[in-house]
Amino acid sequence: MITNYLWVSLLSVAVLRWGAAPERICVATLFAVTFGDPIYHLLVQRAPVYGSVDIGHLVIDVGVALVFVGVALRANRVYPLWLAAFQLVSVLSHFAREVTDSFPKLAYGMMSYGPFYIILAIMTGGLVFHARRRKHLGPYRSWRTFSSPSPGGGREPRPIG
Repeated sequence: MITNYLWVSLLSVAVLRWGAAPERICVATLFAVTFGDPIYHLLVQRAPVYGSVDIGHLVIDVGVALVFVGVALRANRVYPLWLAAFQLVSVLSHFAREVTDSFPKLAYGMMSYGPFYIILAIMTGGLVFHARRRKHLGPYRSWRTFSSPSPGGGREPRPIG
């Protein structure tokens, strides 16, 4: 648990120094989840639930997934797609737990919390690659632009031959 706080804190400081908007949004989300989870458990006055679906964590996981998917769709980066994919595994774990009573508690715990550590590693790697790319190529766009249709896009193709 202390490792989580330390890793997310160091990552937050690094993002403030080397990150751009996509990195800052993703790490701010991880920061909010990491430091907000104990507050959530303090408010509901109970430990994590593994015997049934933890609705609070389901809501948190869906919120994080929405942020990561939103960033992944617009960012001029590849790693947010990976963040979104692993976060969706965490979201799906709650539904898998609800579907079957024989779903082992350990499997539910691994599926719901395991992706977080992979997400931290991916986010760290994404920041490193962003900083290296910026150092070698200079500044580049953080967000994709959607170009207008090409001038010839509405014409019929000419027959070949």
